[in-house]
Amino acid sequence: MTAFQTMGPLSVLHAFLNVSRWRISADKGMSVRPDTINLYVLETGGCEGCAMEVESLCGSAFALEQYGFARVTDPADADWLLVTGPMGRACVQMLERVWNAMPAGKSLVAVGACAVDGGMFGPNYATLGGLKALTPVRRAIPGCPPSPQDILVGLQRLAEG
Repeated sequence: MTAFQTMGPLSVLHAFLNVSRWRISADKGMSVRPDTINLYVLETGGCEGCAMEVESLCGSAFALEQYGFARVTDPADADWLLVTGPMGRACVQMLERVWNAMPAGKSLVAVGACAVDGGMFGPNYATLGGLKALTPVRRAIPGCPPSPQDILVGLQRLAEG
């Protein structure tokens, strides 16, 4: 008799729903921030690998809020703008609109190789490459794609200065 047959089908479902067992906890080398930094994510295309990794931060395995970050859906509420993917020519106006809608004190963060310098999507008729083509990139989280934990650690390091 297998463990699945002994426990029953609902036990397996219960184990998956017990997220505290699987969640990366704050005591594993990650500090908890007292103030919340609001993040607005702009996906500019590409393979969407980095965008999926950022999305997984908002799930139950990574408690983004536990580390002092919150994802917002309105740029007017955001402190930091996270950009994933290469900078498509069609996305430049959208980036400008989102950036201008954000309040003073805002920061731009490139997530992944494509957002920084275009990665495998170099400058061509459709893309400018990465954000480097538009502005100096001072805050970046490298990787292709960076893992959710790498993104979280990168955000914490950027928040610390």
